[in-house]
Amino acid sequence: MQRIHDHYKNKGLRVDGMVTREVRKGDERIGFKITDLSSGAEGWLARIGDSAGPRIGKYSVDSEDLEEIAVGALKRAAERSAGLVLVDEIGPMEMTSSAFRGTLAKLLSEERNLIATVKYRSHYPEIERSPGFAEAVSLEISRGNCEETIRMILSIVDAWTERS
Repeated sequence: MQRIHDHYKNKGLRVDGMVTREVRKGDERIGFKITDLSSGAEGWLARIGDSAGPRIGKYSVDSEDLEEIAVGALKRAAERSAGLVLVDEIGPMEMTSSAFRGTLAKLLSEERNLIATVKYRSHYPEIERSPGFAEAVSLEISRGNCEETIRMILSIVDAWTERS
């Protein structure tokens, strides 16, 4: 998702939203960070260890950073007229927040150019009930098809932005 963001930002397109990336210490994944694409603000989505937030597997969700950074990024994306909105990712950790769920539902109910990644085999009513769900393009991304999938996404977004 970062490559898609950089590609369109370099082309002068306003890109809003949020991305998630894993954090490793050596060979071990210790957690996930979230970044607001418009402000650059970054914080923890979840990490190994004990914290006050909900637990998903071995990770504790940092509810404060999730609300402040991810929800804040989605709210700003819903309020602005960005050429493209990215939401990476929608998964069990993010969906522990009712504010995230509500803001996501609002964002999905509006007509806009939006790319979202959803954790494989996850089903969320906020997504499946959204007005554009029936027309959504669904792609399964793997290590083997990553480059091809990125080219396909760029082609789709180019077509969207040419119409705007």
